[in-house]
Amino acid sequence: MSQPNASGTDGELVAAALDGSDEAFRVLFQRYRRPLLSVARSRLRDADRAEDVVQETFLSAHRSLATYDSRYSFRTWLWTILLNGCKRNHAKHSRKPSVRGWSETTGDATERGIDPASGSPSPTTVLLAKERDELLERSLDRLPTTEADALRLRFFAELKFQEIADATGCSLGTAKNRVRKGLVRLATIVTETEALAELAECTDTNDEV
Repeated sequence: MSQPNASGTDGELVAAALDGSDEAFRVLFQRYRRPLLSVARSRLRDADRAEDVVQETFLSAHRSLATYDSRYSFRTWLWTILLNGCKRNHAKHSRKPSVRGWSETTGDATERGIDPASGSPSPTTVLLAKERDELLERSLDRLPTTEADALRLRFFAELKFQEIADATGCSLGTAKNRVRKGLVRLATIVTETEALAELAECTDTNDEV
């Protein structure tokens, strides 16, 4: 059995995996784990649950690999499995409210590509980035699920519109419309939130005078 090429296409790696190469599937795992985890964290707002869903996604894909239709995009198939897993996980935990810390919902600095020992970026930069990310996540939570998922797939997973349509089971036009409407709603929510924050800050300052 020949060794899989880490830079090979998804189709080549799937074929090698079907031929019995565990290394080929490991390459696929390494290729897609981080973007899958990013969307799962945003969707579930819980790092542990997101990790579980991603692991379940790959286990399910590995078990069902023989049923994969090579006429379609492998990564679209993978995202479909992930989104279904997120829906099941959310339904399972919807009656168990919990409060999670920053590191639990979005990962620590190392996971996000920041080396704490390097001294760069500065703590202030990191804090501002966290605040922006938290605002984005809160805003996405206020969107209809279909629009929020479309935005996550478009910008976190970097899927094309047709891939979003395939992964979510809708038409190409619907996928484009969900992204467009989602962006409009998101911009409105973020603007309103920032305006309220500025108003609150001014009120606090006036109270101190």
